[in-house]
Amino acid sequence: MLRLKAILNCLSWLRQKKNTEMQWAKIWLICWTSTLSNLTMFKGTFYNHQVAAAHKVMVRIFDESLQFDKVQDGMPSHRYHWLFTEINIEVNNSRFMRIVNNTEDGGSLEITDPEFIKMFLGQYKRTRSIGLHGLILHSGVQLGIAAMVIIIGLALLAHFIVLPWCADKVVDRLPRSFDKELGMTAMRSMNEDKDTVASELLTKFAAQMQWDSPDSLTFTVVPGDIENAYALPGGYIFVYTGLLEKLQQKEELAALLSHEVAHVTCRHSVRGVCRDMSSAVVLSLILTNSGSLTSALVTNANALYGLTYSRKYEEQADIVGMQTMRRNHIDQQGMLQLMEILQKLSKDTRVPEFISTHPLTKNRINYVRNDIKEHPGKVNEHAQMESLFHQLKALSKK
Repeated sequence: MLRLKAILNCLSWLRQKKNTEMQWAKIWLICWTSTLSNLTMFKGTFYNHQVAAAHKVMVRIFDESLQFDKVQDGMPSHRYHWLFTEINIEVNNSRFMRIVNNTEDGGSLEITDPEFIKMFLGQYKRTRSIGLHGLILHSGVQLGIAAMVIIIGLALLAHFIVLPWCADKVVDRLPRSFDKELGMTAMRSMNEDKDTVASELLTKFAAQMQWDSPDSLTFTVVPGDIENAYALPGGYIFVYTGLLEKLQQKEELAALLSHEVAHVTCRHSVRGVCRDMSSAVVLSLILTNSGSLTSALVTNANALYGLTYSRKYEEQADIVGMQTMRRNHIDQQGMLQLMEILQKLSKDTRVPEFISTHPLTKNRINYVRNDIKEHPGKVNEHAQMESLFHQLKALSKK
């Protein structure tokens, strides 16, 4: 090779030198051979992605880049200078490497020299974070897969156990004013229509109940055929006329409002927001330089986690909601009747919005039924609530 021949010539020259000249020559040789390692040329094959022709090139490795010249008959040579930050690499084994540059002056470079591959990877790893994707490419398939399984396992452990705990601790330290601000921001962005008369009736209906909530509560009726109700942080409760039309008794409406207020009191929306934000941050830190894989993990993990925790939140909202009904001496059977209405709606070809955001399962119905048996409560007549409920029903049918 060029480097070996040059060193042998220098050694021959050194034998002819004496004393001071010999000392200076040794120093020069050390410096020169150190620099020469980066100027060693390796054979490669270049494809410019525009034509299928292959071009034989000589490649040099620098600290943060590669350089090679392409020569074609009858045309001036063209020098390529690829930065490590612009390239992606594929290594099948210690004897084959493909380097791809997708910039305007890019193409593909194939090298079959084991010495080049070893030297290049050593230089490449020092100048660029490899991450999970690079670990799989550079360390072999088996080691890469093992590392990937471990890292994903740690990420999922953090996602399902550590992050929920941390998110709850963060939410517990946030002032309630944060919930109000978050809810107002969401409400402005949604820009829901409001049935003013029906909203006043719903507010009067809710005022017949005592609410164990630190938030000031606002009740709004939204005109529309959607069978849905939801709560925003800070105490904003929305009920669509499409769902009001399906309710038959005041106890069912009381159960619906109790359930939604429980979501507000337990800060379920705020906890979900904090958990989602922390998940994205932790996964992006663990899976450096693997953008597509990180995005896929976040998306799928959030879907699984959202399903699990929405059920947990629903169960908690049911239990707290029935406590509210007992405290106000309202028949808890209203909660069961509400669930039976929703279950009947879910059997239709079109699943109502409330079911998609409030998962209804047989398990939920069973534990609500058992909770009523274990905690029977006194029931009062509530004539004023009855009157307001029928006024609401009359409006919703118009």
